[in-house]
Amino acid sequence: MVRTWHKNGKPATEEPYQNDLLHGPCRQWNEAGRMLGKYRMDRGTGIQRAWHDNGQLQIEVSTLRGEFCGRNRIWLHDGTLISERFYLHGRVVRADEYREAATKDKTLPRFRGKPAKLPARNRTTQKHIHDVFVSVLLDKQNQCEAQAWLQKETGDKTVRSLGRFKREAESSQFAQNLYGAGAANVIVPDIYRNKAGDQFADCLLVRLPRNKAKRKAIRKVCARVRKRRLGAVEPGEDIGEGHLYLSLA
Repeated sequence: MVRTWHKNGKPATEEPYQNDLLHGPCRQWNEAGRMLGKYRMDRGTGIQRAWHDNGQLQIEVSTLRGEFCGRNRIWLHDGTLISERFYLHGRVVRADEYREAATKDKTLPRFRGKPAKLPARNRTTQKHIHDVFVSVLLDKQNQCEAQAWLQKETGDKTVRSLGRFKREAESSQFAQNLYGAGAANVIVPDIYRNKAGDQFADCLLVRLPRNKAKRKAIRKVCARVRKRRLGAVEPGEDIGEGHLYLSLA
């Protein structure tokens, strides 16, 4: 049995394996402990699923004896379908090619209906995907403005660790640099704690101004983090986004 846990210590997933293949009932829970969904696999054959924390289906993966085979789909938190691929023994094929193969080989997973009409791959879609991702982070309860989180009162010995920054002072200086470049707000969106009460975060959201020069200056500050291999920035280029996401894990 393979299990994973959320940062708050609550169970996240439970997956049974037999001879290295998923076999049996698989379950997923959100951070509050509510079951999001379950599915059953038979020696690596079936449809594996994962859910967003609001219960919306996130991923659907069809496998045959542990090999990608059939239709695989991905949805955003708001229910938008953004990816649909068809696999034939691990190889990506067209929907009609897969359907033809399935009529000849009855062991292949069935596919009924028409292929989905996906959003165009353009800047508008890219911005929508990013905006939905950011909105989920902004809805989290365990968040704080970066400077307020890092500034401790006298006698407070609680450790506050931000990503790969080695010292709290370094983390605080980085937040100051973002504000100095013109950031409207710097948010620590997902703070978690260990049993000793120490606090940790591995990402930041930077609310951007409309001014193009300031947006460029903020990205320049973030580029230093990427150069030092302390994290990554999304989106990689300006697409008119309201927030930059900094992954610092």
